[in-house]
Amino acid sequence: MSTAVPLIVRVLASSVSVAGKAGKIVRDVMSKGELGIVEKGKDDYQTEADRSAQRCIIASLSAQYPKVNIIGEEDNPDNEGDISSEWLAVDADKEILSIECPSFLKGVKEEDIVIWVDPLDGTSEYTQG
Repeated sequence: MSTAVPLIVRVLASSVSVAGKAGKIVRDVMSKGELGIVEKGKDDYQTEADRSAQRCIIASLSAQYPKVNIIGEEDNPDNEGDISSEWLAVDADKEILSIECPSFLKGVKEEDIVIWVDPLDGTSEYTQG
């Protein structure tokens, strides 16, 4: 990926790419029918899809942008660890890479970026099929 493209655009392009990979993980978990549901709190569920998609997103983006602060909704010691290399997204969405970056964002550094990860919005509905 060309460093001539501003960092913020590269991070966005990588995020779009990894979202596609995480979406496939979510669909794969659903198709297997083994959701691995854990109740985090009253009416607050977490599934294997949440945990796996978040690991994919965080590992992929951390590998490419090690100084970016990434915060995951599913923070939990059991959600750490190695992931399969097939889950890593290392490419970037080409369409996003071609967009024009606003001039005031061109100087953004990795340390300035915080990414919030909610791997599966609507987990309760997801658990109901």
